[in-house]
Amino acid sequence: MRNFIKSSIGFVMLGLLVANIFLFYSSIKLGTDISTFETKTQKIHHENVNLEKELSYLSSLQYAQKLAKQLVFTKKSSPSYLEKLIYAFVPNQ
Repeated sequence: MRNFIKSSIGFVMLGLLVANIFLFYSSIKLGTDISTFETKTQKIHHENVNLEKELSYLSSLQYAQKLAKQLVFTKKSSPSYLEKLIYAFVPNQ
């Protein structure tokens, strides 16, 4: 009976040792995954901040003014009026 108890305790200890090794390995793997995800999160955050800055610049009046100069827009345009509506609408004949 004592040999059975001693061998049972040995198997239980061996099982606990294997479980401990498995949990240790799992925790190391999870730590590595967390590190990887933190790095990716920081990279995405920096990219998001840069895109927000670019969006702010593209929607600014300074950018619109710069683009208008490149496209040779004038400050005041002289509108063209059609005196006769014939020129505006010609029905298909």
